[in-house]
Amino acid sequence: MKYSKEFKVGLFAIATIAMFYLGFNYLKGIEFFSRTNRYYVVYQDVGGLTKSNPVKISGFNVGRVAYIRLLQDNGNRVLVALDIDREVILGDSAVAKLDANFLGEVSIVISVGDIARPLQPEDTLYAKIDPGLTELLVESAAPITDNLPILIGNLNELLEDLKGSGEELKKSLASFTATSNELNRILRDNRADINQTVVEFKLLSQKLNAAMDEIPPLVAKFNTMADSLNNLEMAVTLNKINHLLDESAAMVSAMSSKEGTLGKLMYEDSLYQNLHKTLLDLDSLLIHMNENPKHFFGPLGKSKKKIEKDLAKQKAQ
Repeated sequence: MKYSKEFKVGLFAIATIAMFYLGFNYLKGIEFFSRTNRYYVVYQDVGGLTKSNPVKISGFNVGRVAYIRLLQDNGNRVLVALDIDREVILGDSAVAKLDANFLGEVSIVISVGDIARPLQPEDTLYAKIDPGLTELLVESAAPITDNLPILIGNLNELLEDLKGSGEELKKSLASFTATSNELNRILRDNRADINQTVVEFKLLSQKLNAAMDEIPPLVAKFNTMADSLNNLEMAVTLNKINHLLDESAAMVSAMSSKEGTLGKLMYEDSLYQNLHKTLLDLDSLLIHMNENPKHFFGPLGKSKKKIEKDLAKQKAQ
């Protein structure tokens, strides 16, 4: 069977509209193929609640508002039907609370209650309405409004005290104006000097900047020169120390050798014996000279025989 082009276009349009409708409602939270139980809540005021608004438990979406109906024969209260997932069990003490955020979005928050005694589908939940933003502002403003008469009285007293201060304020303003005018006059009269001072200060600043630019190279040169001097002095000192060590080593080597005078003195016993004998003879000579100076310092001195004769007499005595 062949279908006409018009039939195909119409079928495509119907399918498109159906898909658009299903997608739109899905975005609104409506799930067409989910299994739900219906419960009811009766409010005095729904505060802007609309169909398809979410139903939450602990911040998790468990359903939606199915419809809202006004009960005119029951004091204009509002009946709200809730479609809630069948897997969610509500106790017979469950409470459905209207909750509105600062953006004006209204939802229903359910407190589950004791699930040991569960509610049956089509049962009614307890209703609760949180105070809205307006009510909270009114409650917060109540202390301010209570104290408003006292505040106004204190303000009146302050204004009464300030009445006599008007003249003083005027005088102060006039004095300030005169001072300002005098300052302006001084500035006008000395504008040339001030301009010249500014120019000189600018030139001085430029010269200082130029001088500051020359300081780092000078410091670098001074550091280089100081390093050179330090290196030079260190080198001279090290050379002197090396020379002194070389001379000391040579002297120690000469002392250790048997060839030199000190070496012979240290290592040969005969030189020591001769030196010792020489010192003993010199000591005897000095003693004889001290005891018999005439033998050496007389006008003509004495001969060797006379000296021996005198020594023999001294021994005989």
